[in-house]
Amino acid sequence: MCDGPKSVEALAEKTDTHAPTLFRILRALSSVGVFIETEERVFGLTLLAQCLFSNALRPIARMFLSEWHDRAWNGLGQMIRTGKPAFNHTFGKPSFEWFEEHPEERSILDQGQASKAVGFVNAVIENYDFSDFKSICDIGGGQGAFLIQLLTAYPSIRGYVADLPEAVVSAEKAIVKANLGDRCKAITYDFNKETPPACDAYFLVNVLHDWNDEICIQILKNIIASMNADSRLWIIEYILEPGPGFSVAKLLDIEVLVMSGGCERSIDEYKNLIAAAGLQVSRIIPTKSGPTMLESLMD
Repeated sequence: MCDGPKSVEALAEKTDTHAPTLFRILRALSSVGVFIETEERVFGLTLLAQCLFSNALRPIARMFLSEWHDRAWNGLGQMIRTGKPAFNHTFGKPSFEWFEEHPEERSILDQGQASKAVGFVNAVIENYDFSDFKSICDIGGGQGAFLIQLLTAYPSIRGYVADLPEAVVSAEKAIVKANLGDRCKAITYDFNKETPPACDAYFLVNVLHDWNDEICIQILKNIIASMNADSRLWIIEYILEPGPGFSVAKLLDIEVLVMSGGCERSIDEYKNLIAAAGLQVSRIIPTKSGPTMLESLMD
C-alpha cells in the first residue's frame, strides 16, 4: 500500500494470507479510519495507518501488544495487593534480567524504546545547542537511536552508547548502518555498578523512571565519579504535574510500575533525587512533545 491502493487479492498474495479473511479485516479497519476502501475490495492507507510504518509507531505497537507485555499486565491485580512489580510476579525475576536471557523479546523492547528515543532527540535538538560539547555518553542507550541521531546532527561530537550486552550487540549494528563507526562506540556497561567513560556530557533518557530512588541515586553517583566541573548530565523524562486531569506521565507511571517497579516523578522529586546524589539542577527545559530536559552539574 505504500505506493498506492492495492486490491485484497494483491495484498493477500504479498502477505501470504487468506484473501476473504483479509478483506473482512481490512473492511472492519477501514470503517474506523485505519484504511480507506478506494474502490470495491481495493484499500489504501490513511494518516492513521501510516503510524504502523517501521519508522513510525509500529515498533511501539509491537512492544505494547507483545505476548510478554500482556502477561506482565495480567499480574496487575497481584501488584495492587502486594506493591511488587507485576512482571516479577509473572516471570519470577526482574524484567531486565529476563530480557537479557531472551534476546528476541529484548529486540522488540529495544525497537520500541528506540522509536520513542527518536521523538525525544528531536525535542532535545530543538531546545538546546550541543555544538560546544566534544563527547557524549548515552547511559542505558539501548540500540543507540537517540545518540545516533544526535551525533548525525553534530558531526564534530563523538559518543558512547553504554548498556547491557544484548543491547550493545544491536547498537553496534545500528552504528555501522549509520556510518558512525569512526566516532561512536557501543560499550558494555552496568550503570548500577560501574563508572562510565569520561565525557563532556551524559544523557539518561527514560532511564531513571525504571528504578526506585536508592538505585537512581547509585546510578547518578556512578556517573558523577566520571564528571568534572564542566561536565553536564541531562535527564530526559516525562514529568508528573500537580492536580487532576490527563497526563501521559500518569499513564506511564503505571507502565513502569508493572514492568520494573519504577515511577514517574515531579520536578521537586527529581530535584531531591539529584541533590541526594551530589548534583544540582541548573536548568529545566520543557519541550513541545512532552518530555522535560533537566540539566545537572556538579554541586
